[in-house]
Amino acid sequence: MIKKVSPCFFAVVLLVSIFNALEATSCYPRSIFVPRQLSYNPIFENALMLDTKINETWDWIFSVKPIYTQSVGSKFKKYFTINHACSLNVQENGSGDIDSLWFNVISPTGTFYSSQLSFNPKRQTYGALLYFTAQLPCDFQIAITTAVVTARNSMHICESGIENPGVCPCYATITQSFANGSRLFGRINGAKKKTGVDDVQVKLIYEACKNDCLYWDVYGLVGIPTGEGSKARNLFEPLVGSNHAQLGLGTDAQWNIMECDCWSWTLLGEAKYRYGFRATEDRSFDLKNNGQWSRYMLFVAASDPYNFYPAINNLTFPTKVTPRSSFDLYVATHADYNSWNFELGYDFWFRSAEKIALCCAQLPNGVGIADLKGIAVQAPVSASSANISQGIAAGTNQMISDATFVPVTLSDINCRSGAAPRSISNSVYDSIGYKCNYDCYELQIGLNGSYEAGSSVNTPDNTTVWLNFDLQY
Repeated sequence: MIKKVSPCFFAVVLLVSIFNALEATSCYPRSIFVPRQLSYNPIFENALMLDTKINETWDWIFSVKPIYTQSVGSKFKKYFTINHACSLNVQENGSGDIDSLWFNVISPTGTFYSSQLSFNPKRQTYGALLYFTAQLPCDFQIAITTAVVTARNSMHICESGIENPGVCPCYATITQSFANGSRLFGRINGAKKKTGVDDVQVKLIYEACKNDCLYWDVYGLVGIPTGEGSKARNLFEPLVGSNHAQLGLGTDAQWNIMECDCWSWTLLGEAKYRYGFRATEDRSFDLKNNGQWSRYMLFVAASDPYNFYPAINNLTFPTKVTPRSSFDLYVATHADYNSWNFELGYDFWFRSAEKIALCCAQLPNGVGIADLKGIAVQAPVSASSANISQGIAAGTNQMISDATFVPVTLSDINCRSGAAPRSISNSVYDSIGYKCNYDCYELQIGLNGSYEAGSSVNTPDNTTVWLNFDLQY
């Protein structure tokens, strides 16, 4: 017999449309990428498990889920670049997107350095998800989710068409400059790994309704931080866990559509909201009036205008970061036949842009943008209006020297450049599982695969495969 499906199911399309309408893709490159955390993802938590929790009789369930996920596609390659371009034109004569002089790449006299610069950032995560849930008195349950994983990030920097390499040691190309040890932050220097424990999600669940047609519960959520936050040493640093406590609430539901002697068909759903609280992380920033990638320009002290160094060394601060809101809307259909289980599902995810506060930031007194034009003629001051495309070659894009030294202050910082932007994604998954009994225990073994499509360059596309080893008593 076919049961009536709640009108809440049809609200899915409306909610997805509303959140997508809220997204505004910015062409501003960011100095930080904050990945979606595994332990809060309802697909990994619920696949083959939510139906078991609702329909089986159990005291506790423990699950180990080996997992592998990686970013795919070419969309994310534009996340870190100026104006989200696919590649950047490097020209020492000031005619490109970047002037190589800001990277200390100086070609032989009478020539100009040139190249084409692009990135292809890739993220891989592998390890195991851990899940435990237990019955409590008075129709309550507790559910705990975390993950032990290794994250591996690589920028895959590509610099092609190089002409007239630089003459300074260790600065022959832009690629070498990005990896140079004098750059304390924002480096690009091969693949980086980090192993750790993801944040711990704890749900306290109350079973509000359970009958032959409908199951419904509500829960409160606490996210326990396990990480240390970003350190900004690398442009695309691997992050596992966070240092942000989280609070949230949500609801699970199941509608029984059809049921026979040896098989059944159900519809599952979850809506989850979380709020991440403020914590201190290290972040790098551009300058408001000097445009994108101004953190990769050069600074000097007023007392020594000839001695330039990477501006990012002074433009990276301990910063108050508030992740704010995240929302998931999950729906799935589940069918079982004897001991076999089949599932197909979807998840819509929204994360708001971070809020940044520079209340603890400090800049050294009397530092400003290096006057490369002035240095060339032995009369440097500062170049407060310069941008990263400008150089010393004569022409319309030549930098302008200041009449007197103009220092950089905290009011010049562009906070947006150091904050993770708004992210939206749509995910689909499928699962197959088999259950068997042993004494008083029931074991389920499952195979799952998912594809996550980010709706802009802010969110990479990801493919994931994982196994279920679920033991219940």
